[in-house]
Amino acid sequence: CINKESSAELEEAIRSMYRWYKGAFVCIVYLGNSSSIEDFPKEPWFTRGWTLQELLAPETLRFFNKDWKPICPKEEQQFRDTKSSSGIHSFPYPNDKISDFMLKAINQVTDIRMTDLQCFSLWSVAVCEKMRWASKRKTTRVEDVAYSLLGIFDVSIPIAYGEGERAFHRLMEAIAQKPFDPTVLAW
Repeated sequence: CINKESSAELEEAIRSMYRWYKGAFVCIVYLGNSSSIEDFPKEPWFTRGWTLQELLAPETLRFFNKDWKPICPKEEQQFRDTKSSSGIHSFPYPNDKISDFMLKAINQVTDIRMTDLQCFSLWSVAVCEKMRWASKRKTTRVEDVAYSLLGIFDVSIPIAYGEGERAFHRLMEAIAQKPFDPTVLAW
C-alpha cells in the first residue's frame, strides 16, 4: 500500500509503479465483479486508469475471479507447469499473457492488440495508440488521468494534486519533449 499522507512517498510510488509492475515475478489481478471471462465487458478493472500499466507492464499476469479462483479456459485448468517467456516455472497457474484464449478476451474488452498485451514495449507503440487506450479509462481524481500514464509514456513530471487538468497538459509537454512521434497530436 502507498502512504498517501506522505507526499514524497506518494510521488515516488506514482513514478515507480510501471517499473514495479515490469519487474514483478507475477502480477495478480483480482476481478471483484467477475465469475468468468463472460463478465469481462462489465468488469470495472478494465476501465480504471491506473490498471492500464498493470495490464501492460508485467511479463506474467494472472486473473482471479471474485472467489479468488483463476479465470482460465478449462483446458488450462489442468495445466499447472507453464513457462513465461523467461522460462520461469514456479508460479502454479498458467500465464494469461501467453494464453490466446485469455488474450482474445482481454483484447475484446480493451481493444488493445494481442501483441501489445503480450509483450508491450514502451517505444514500439505510437503515442496516439496509447492515448486511445487511455481515453477509454476513468480515474477518480482528474490529475490521475495524467499521473497514471507516466510509466506508459516513460516520462516524469512533478506530482501536484490540486492542479486539475493542468497535469494532463504537463504530461503532453513531457511527451512532446521525447524523440518526435508525429502521432502525438493525432489522438
